[in-house]
Amino acid sequence: MEVLDKLYTRLEETDATIDKLLANENLSADQLAEHDKLQTSRKAILAAIDRENDKISRQEERQRLKASLDTNRRRIAEADRTPNPRRIDPDTPAGTQLSVPATPIDHEAERRRGFTTPREFLNCVMQAGLRPDRADPRLRPLLTVGSDEASGTSDAYGSFLIPMGFSPDFLALTPEDDPMASMITRVPMTTPSVTIPARTDKNHTTSVAGGLTVTRRPETVVGTASRGQLEQLVLAAHTLFGLAYATEELLVDSPLTFIAILERGFKEQFQYALIKERLTGSGAGEFEGVLNAGNPYLVSVPVENGQATKTITLANILLMMSRCWGYGRALWIANHDTIPQLGILNQAVGVAGTGMIWETNVEGPIPNRLLGRPLMFSEYASTLGTAGDLLLGTWSEYLEGTYAPLESAESVHVRFVNHEIAFKFWIRNCARCWWRSPLTPVNSTATLSPFVVLTGR
Repeated sequence: MEVLDKLYTRLEETDATIDKLLANENLSADQLAEHDKLQTSRKAILAAIDRENDKISRQEERQRLKASLDTNRRRIAEADRTPNPRRIDPDTPAGTQLSVPATPIDHEAERRRGFTTPREFLNCVMQAGLRPDRADPRLRPLLTVGSDEASGTSDAYGSFLIPMGFSPDFLALTPEDDPMASMITRVPMTTPSVTIPARTDKNHTTSVAGGLTVTRRPETVVGTASRGQLEQLVLAAHTLFGLAYATEELLVDSPLTFIAILERGFKEQFQYALIKERLTGSGAGEFEGVLNAGNPYLVSVPVENGQATKTITLANILLMMSRCWGYGRALWIANHDTIPQLGILNQAVGVAGTGMIWETNVEGPIPNRLLGRPLMFSEYASTLGTAGDLLLGTWSEYLEGTYAPLESAESVHVRFVNHEIAFKFWIRNCARCWWRSPLTPVNSTATLSPFVVLTGR
């Protein structure tokens, strides 16, 4: 609420300043510019107020749901403590009037046979195995030794009957980590669309500074003028959205926190979607994928003449390295099914030893390395033999802007009559490489690019 009060105070101050400006009928150019700036600031404050109100509503909804869950848990606990009038002593004569026991029956303790924890039960079982004459009395109802069907020395036929329990752990196959996350250039976005000026400097045959040149000049001779060329890059945020429903009964009865399961699952699914879009996104309403054949900056390295299908050779690797701009900051990404091909790249170098093209490391934080640069195996890369099975990228040239980070909200109103709660998750962001063409070097016809791929074979 303190944040909301500050926002409303700023809004009042901004409105007062605008009213003061509009009181003057003849506004100067500076005053008009100030008025436009104040209006923009006012819109930003209103947007912040809306976001804060949404946050407060979500918090109130969570508190309401938690209170409902706590109420149901209390009701269940009270029901367990209710005396059971149907519990009959076998020595009670027939026709005797039954009375409610004075002490409430602990049903949960009955199910545990008097043991407070599974650990206590297992310790007693082990001690009974070492000293049967000192077995815990609570084990006697569970002991089957001496009957015709079971033996205390045979695991196959029981010995002790173990009370059933429920594990609090939740098993899930965690998706792989994002290999590019630490290398991408992050762009803060305060508005849904951000325009970034860039210098057009991808042709170095005459200038490496976007058209600016310098020359030697004799005294009294007029110098040669030049000018630099600029371009604009636009980042426009779009929404990535997820939605799920859960019944009130599931949320109340589930032994695990179902809301936490949903949050974790959607977080991992969002990560999967963003990685996939960085590689193959269309760029229309989603990230620009660097592997799209229509990207003007992408360099596709051809295979050797007569090269067999679904193979990767040392010549392919070296050619990709030679076409990569900023190789000292680049990252190799390959599909797992390329491992057999990459594994045979290491070749003997004379009598001195072996030239390590691919350095493997299955332990510790240091990744595999290919020609000195990190190599990450990813299921998101294309399969062996298709373009994208091996990608070399300098990801610092890839811009990713976030206007609204991953948020979530839930509502009981969407499917109120169905007795269900709706959960939604969303993020507003965009991403693209800021290069619009490959780089033409000063003394070579082979262009360079931050993203190089091996063509299909």
